[in-house]
Amino acid sequence: MFQGRVFIGNGNGRLYALDAATGKMLWEYPKPPAPPLTSEYAAVNAENPSSAGVASSASIALIEKQRPIIVFAAPDRSIGSMLGSGRLFALDPATGNEVWKSPEIAVLNGTTSSITDEATAIKQRHEQIGYSSPLVVDSSIYVGIADHGDDPIQAGRVVAVDTNSGAIVGGFKFASTGTRGGGIWSAVAGGLDKDTVAITTGNARDWNGGSQSQPSPDHSLSMLGLNGTSGGINWELRAVPFDDDNDPDWAAGPALLDASCGHVAASTQKDGWTYAARSNSTGGGLPGVLWQFPPTGIPFPSGDMRHGDTRYIRPGTGWNDTYITMDGGYDVEASQPGFGFTRLHALCVCASSRQPVRWIADILGTIPMQEYQVGPPTITGGIVFVGTSGGHLIVLADPIVYTSAQSVCSNHEVSTANCAAAGYAVVQMPIQLNDVDVGRVAIQTEPALAEGRVFVATDGGSVIMLQPSP
Repeated sequence: MFQGRVFIGNGNGRLYALDAATGKMLWEYPKPPAPPLTSEYAAVNAENPSSAGVASSASIALIEKQRPIIVFAAPDRSIGSMLGSGRLFALDPATGNEVWKSPEIAVLNGTTSSITDEATAIKQRHEQIGYSSPLVVDSSIYVGIADHGDDPIQAGRVVAVDTNSGAIVGGFKFASTGTRGGGIWSAVAGGLDKDTVAITTGNARDWNGGSQSQPSPDHSLSMLGLNGTSGGINWELRAVPFDDDNDPDWAAGPALLDASCGHVAASTQKDGWTYAARSNSTGGGLPGVLWQFPPTGIPFPSGDMRHGDTRYIRPGTGWNDTYITMDGGYDVEASQPGFGFTRLHALCVCASSRQPVRWIADILGTIPMQEYQVGPPTITGGIVFVGTSGGHLIVLADPIVYTSAQSVCSNHEVSTANCAAAGYAVVQMPIQLNDVDVGRVAIQTEPALAEGRVFVATDGGSVIMLQPSP
């Protein structure tokens, strides 16, 4: 929300500005009859929602630190091979008039799927920006590049453009691998540590193609801190070795926390494990890892086959020393992945590696053992908001704000009576403050909070504003 307006993109290829108080549409871009911003690849091979239209959130930036602009990513069939390569757009927030368009950033020069020859796959580029929302830090805007459904897989990249002009910043360069893999599926994080941005990358071995050889260099399946000026690697955390890569991408981007124990980057990998590391590490090697949850050791031994596409892909959120995420909990340690899709773990990034769990919340009105049951959570002042696949907005209170009388073992499968003896801790279950039914239409995106209001977008194409009663 900015200047009384809410900005939201749609899979139909248009960005909309709505009046924050009434929901009235103020403008859309591109304005019909101009064609929408869509990809030919999505039209031919409709397999991944990230390929459709405007898939990520817009961001607010300032030109020359004064003039506000709305920046968003989308495919555009007017550039490159005319198939829908990705670029950034900057618009005037009041009128929707175009301020600048970046050059081609994510290259789409073919729509053939199921390519098994690696040389052909590299030549036919299927890049997209997808879910990577633009990150604005001072005079640069960073965006990650992945691919259209790993078909064929592409080398992940991060591109920086100039905030004032949209021109690509020539001095910044990062590629995850030398040939294929390591897509940046989520937003770049930054603004906490000077001249440092953080990313997470996807798989390289398990792809819709032929070769299983390891690329060189290989920064896939990693959480990394990059130099914001050059793109050089400050630090890298990788737990799953290449030979055990069965597609456990870091699909959730990093969250940065200004914690009492220092600056921390935290994220959950698609196999269900969660990690916290010091975000201001330097030297290019393993950062100061605070913990892995559950604590099974870093890196994993070769031959550990638990690391596949288990669908723990929702971004988490941070507040003070707490990182809140949907992950597998101790179930993944016991080789029982699949649980946790209806559960949030609140993990203290400054706690012992053996006992980081602060609280656990089971989100009601969801279906256990099915993916996409809860959306990304958000938090303000200790109040947590999260949407569900059943069309509910659930509001929870961190126990620091409202103490709860309910408790559970930090290993959800162990009773509270046996918890301590089994080596775990009894933790609180947060109080549920509200359950708002918005009409049985899934809320899969992060609720947005602004000026005491809550804005949620649904899979039905609606934006709903909720305002607390006085």
